[in-house]
Amino acid sequence: MNKMKKLIYICYGLCSLLLFNACDDFLDVRPKSEKVENEQFKDAQGFEDAIYGVYGELQNTYSYGRFMYWGFTEVLAQNLACYQDQAEIGQPLSELDYEADAVKEVIANMWEEAYKNIGYINNILENLEGRNSMTLYNYYRGEMLAMRAFLHFDLLRLFAPTDETKEGIPYVETYSYDVKPFYKVGEVYDKILKDLNEAESLLAEEENSMDYPRTDNNLRNFLNYRTTHFNLYAIWALKARVYWTRGDMANAAIYAEKVIKSEKFPLAYRQEMADYLAGKLSEKETIFGVYSNSYLESVRALIFNQTSFVSFQPYLESSGGNDLRTFEDIYALDNDNTAADYRMQQLDNRLWRKIIDYYTLKGESGPSGWDARYSGFTLMHVSEMYLIAAEALLETNYDLAVSYFDAELTSRGLRGFAVQGKQLTKENIYNEYCKELFGEGQIWYNMKRLNKDIICNSLDRVLPASDTYYVVPIPDSEYEYRNDNK
Repeated sequence: MNKMKKLIYICYGLCSLLLFNACDDFLDVRPKSEKVENEQFKDAQGFEDAIYGVYGELQNTYSYGRFMYWGFTEVLAQNLACYQDQAEIGQPLSELDYEADAVKEVIANMWEEAYKNIGYINNILENLEGRNSMTLYNYYRGEMLAMRAFLHFDLLRLFAPTDETKEGIPYVETYSYDVKPFYKVGEVYDKILKDLNEAESLLAEEENSMDYPRTDNNLRNFLNYRTTHFNLYAIWALKARVYWTRGDMANAAIYAEKVIKSEKFPLAYRQEMADYLAGKLSEKETIFGVYSNSYLESVRALIFNQTSFVSFQPYLESSGGNDLRTFEDIYALDNDNTAADYRMQQLDNRLWRKIIDYYTLKGESGPSGWDARYSGFTLMHVSEMYLIAAEALLETNYDLAVSYFDAELTSRGLRGFAVQGKQLTKENIYNEYCKELFGEGQIWYNMKRLNKDIICNSLDRVLPASDTYYVVPIPDSEYEYRNDNK
């Protein structure tokens, strides 16, 4: 990155805030930063617009609109394949070739996009200082602290080793020109949890709301559609993920169970499995998701159209290849009756439809109530909490662990282990996680957490677990920028 490009980026980050309203429209921001900030943050509406801007930025292609959701780690995990996509990244990424030019460019953009949005968050937080008399101050600050933790956590999982004594990533807590230091992995975890702990205390009153079915009839509009905000239950779910990833099973169980026992997010019925996350936010299971209309068009070419050398699809037996592990193989794990798994209905004539709005793209009517659901994509849903709780409790409360595991299993159409008299193991939970979270960007992180060897279909061999594969290289531009500022 040359100095002019850096200067443009810094000025853009410090002097503007990209805003979205609920319909994905852009709000114009004038270029004089001080005047803009004085006007932007003069009242509650200005803060709310800025917060919606942060959520809207999650739709970006280099954020969760593609690469930070399914478009990067699902390819690394060998769940989705494309021999050559529009950005010429499909093949080298599936071979875990981080040095390919197209892959390096995507990595740099993912890194930059995440920190750009963190910058927006920090700008909001700094302008909130001294404004705690605002009626919804606790919500504004709590949501933004939680979003800052969420973005840093995914950056840490992607770009850092699991060893907590090793160098991690910068944890950026201020909105300034200063070059931010790198922290050890363990230090980053501590900062993530510090933000989440404060966010949890700020949003504590939300424990008395968000009952299912949700009515979204609050007089204050900001308190409606809470699954599209980083709500209290999303904070608990993220804390469960963080503690689970870190190996703190006692705390992982506490927070996963808090979500489950709230009964605010019931498991979907097995008859709903084909569509429960398909390009819409689930009425039942979504804890946190992104409202988006633009996502529909981004997946039209990349998944729905099934165009050769452009679209992504799972590795399928029906494709006639000799892949080491196919979609069908995954769903056959621990299961002697694959047809009973209602999630198999997500595969429609070789088209994988779990995270795309299949009905709208086909121009057809969906199931009853389909049009009333929010368009977008889910980033955390409740079934994951059942699986985290099952693993976290396996060695301390086996019967309870089995009950959580079986609740998730039966909701997907399968027989529980208790009924079958089968002994539940960590490997069973891992296998079920691979089925349930397929396509959602999480399986790669679970493989990394457990240091699993990588069954690489693209290279037709098994790659031994190593930081060589599991630690995505931090972009060179990050270090060039630091060297220029020494």
